[in-house]
Amino acid sequence: MYTHADQLDLRAQDLAPLSPPDHVLMADPAEFDVVYAINAHMRTSEGGLPKVDRTRAREQWWCLREALEGLDLHVDVLAPLDGQPDLVFCANQCLPIPPDVTGAAPVALASQMANAERAAEVPHVIAFMRELGYQPAALKQRDVRFEGMGDGLWHPGRQLLWAGNGPRSESAAWREVGRRFDVPVVLLDLVDPDFYHLDTCLCVLDERTCLWFPGAFDAAGRALVEALFEVRIELPEAEARRGFAGNAFCPDAQHVLLQSGNPTTRERLELHGFEVLELDTSEFIKSGGSVFCMKLLHGPL
Repeated sequence: MYTHADQLDLRAQDLAPLSPPDHVLMADPAEFDVVYAINAHMRTSEGGLPKVDRTRAREQWWCLREALEGLDLHVDVLAPLDGQPDLVFCANQCLPIPPDVTGAAPVALASQMANAERAAEVPHVIAFMRELGYQPAALKQRDVRFEGMGDGLWHPGRQLLWAGNGPRSESAAWREVGRRFDVPVVLLDLVDPDFYHLDTCLCVLDERTCLWFPGAFDAAGRALVEALFEVRIELPEAEARRGFAGNAFCPDAQHVLLQSGNPTTRERLELHGFEVLELDTSEFIKSGGSVFCMKLLHGPL
């Protein structure tokens, strides 16, 4: 596991290849609401819980699904679960380990959620992943925080994991993942409560390029990103912090699904040759998540 740039003895382009994922899991938003606050975004300016327009939320969810399918991704839909309003953020409940890494069947490594309110989501997701052909697995360390793809991002096309160390996942979990699956892990410390998951401040676009907000990381983390990504597109602070521009998603090194209302981010992406597809996820932002949080990228199967 790499925690400082001076430890690096690799280049991403020299690592074993990783087949591009072709499936996404989405969770039916029927139960989505804001009924508790477990991150900095789940309170209004007055301190209360924001009110969700559930009809509008479902419309936004459908628009995201249609955009994903329009990019030739197969969408698997998980049934809702009573009393689990945040299940819709299905990037968090497991980390898919692809067959390129395991050398056999793909593995769904179960998360160990930092907040008790979300714990029941995990077995529901893992059972569905088993139906899809994944081998369920759990961490040997049962007392460490670990929130799957919310904090674990596969480097595009390479067997390398970017891992967030912060309020939702911790370094001991990522160290176990690296050793168990024999995959290099680059650990980034998250230092700002607005960016409680790695996927809120780092979006991997292609093998050379990322979209990021440097202020979410400490100096060691910034140096690691600078060492391994040749091209780094910086997010404006307001668009990163309130516009959730860092929670974008690029499935194919070409198209970027981006929360609407982030014009500077859009301009910077287009200047680097990416095609931006704007989506409105404003109802889900009330709970602290946007495009990337609302799907679990996995496959091929």
